[in-house]
Amino acid sequence: MQRLGVRCMRFTAGVGVAVAGSILLIGAAPSMASGDVVDVGQGPLGVAIDADGTAYIGDSGGVSVLPAGASKPTKTLMAGVNPHGIAIGPDGTLFVEGSALDDQQEKLVVIPKGSSTVARTITLSADAHLIAAGADGTVFVPNPLLGTVSVIPPGADAPAREVAVGRTPKEVAVAQDGTAYVTNQDSGTVSVIARGAGTVSRTIDVRKTPDSAGAPHGIAISPDGTAYVTNITSNDVAVIKAGDSAVSYRVPIPGGPKEITVGPDSTVYVLSEASSLSVIAPGETSARRGQPTLRNPGHLALAPNGSVLVTNTADKSVSVFPAQDLSIPALAAVKAQAEQAQTKTTDPTAQASPDHTGTNMSNLPVIVGTVGAAILIGAAALILASRRRRHSEAADDTATSEPPAEDPKRFAVLSDHTPN
Repeated sequence: MQRLGVRCMRFTAGVGVAVAGSILLIGAAPSMASGDVVDVGQGPLGVAIDADGTAYIGDSGGVSVLPAGASKPTKTLMAGVNPHGIAIGPDGTLFVEGSALDDQQEKLVVIPKGSSTVARTITLSADAHLIAAGADGTVFVPNPLLGTVSVIPPGADAPAREVAVGRTPKEVAVAQDGTAYVTNQDSGTVSVIARGAGTVSRTIDVRKTPDSAGAPHGIAISPDGTAYVTNITSNDVAVIKAGDSAVSYRVPIPGGPKEITVGPDSTVYVLSEASSLSVIAPGETSARRGQPTLRNPGHLALAPNGSVLVTNTADKSVSVFPAQDLSIPALAAVKAQAEQAQTKTTDPTAQASPDHTGTNMSNLPVIVGTVGAAILIGAAALILASRRRRHSEAADDTATSEPPAEDPKRFAVLSDHTPN
């Protein structure tokens, strides 16, 4: 009986570990893909979402308008440019940056909310620009070839000033107080520009190691002023607390994290070049949830209802990930559930099971877990294959002519970092 009791306790302990691990796994492992796929034009890249949930998606020659919950775009705004960057002002004004269809000059196009007509056009320097708009309507335009940021005040027809930053500035994020943060990809730094300033107030080194630039690219600011910076080549997100001049900590993200956005509750969403969407809960130092995306994802945007839109440039579509598929339970609650489950199953008063001679019962949870994992992986593969097949069939049904030639410079934005 003593050997039976020991074996029973080993078995129940094994079950406890398996159950606890399963509970923790809910918040740790990538789940199966669940994004709804919407066909959009010829090569969607940039995306921005306004306060009512309408998405504006930059596509070849125009901007597709996708209302909240719609299964396809309702109209296309002809901006006269091949869009590279898109931003929305506080009053719903749409800003579209791209190369003009007629003379290939880089321009910023301004379209008032609710209008389909371009109100004004502002000429910019050469190269693609990923723009940002502040809470007061000021537009910031990084100039990668010049190492500057153009600042365009609300209602202006030209930049009011040029601010010198680091080498190859890529993206800008603007805090609620009007402070602009600029990623300098080849310098491995972030430049900070105070509201109304004509010079940089401080420069923050975001490199993981001094011998590599890390290729900082995307940047987002949380409501409390914390800055999150994606480092493509060092595979991490650098976190900078408000007012600090150094990185506070890093969150490992595999696959070349490129684009990033943050929600009103400070949840962070990271899009990687390796076709994945990772979610970081507020204040945590690891990503406990992830979703696979389609190939070559472009940019992402967060809707007011918590869903995330990802442009799939190569697949000519947009994936919509519902909020419930990206939610993360509080880590404390997950740990408490795991501890409770383990405590119950390791109770020495638990009823003993009959002794099965020749069978190592302590290995049963591992066997069950392995089989369960195989089933989940197989289901995920079937779902992904089905979604791609449906998407391919839909594309075949709607294709009636040869698509226009793609702009090589436009698609270079997808992986526009310089390897070190």
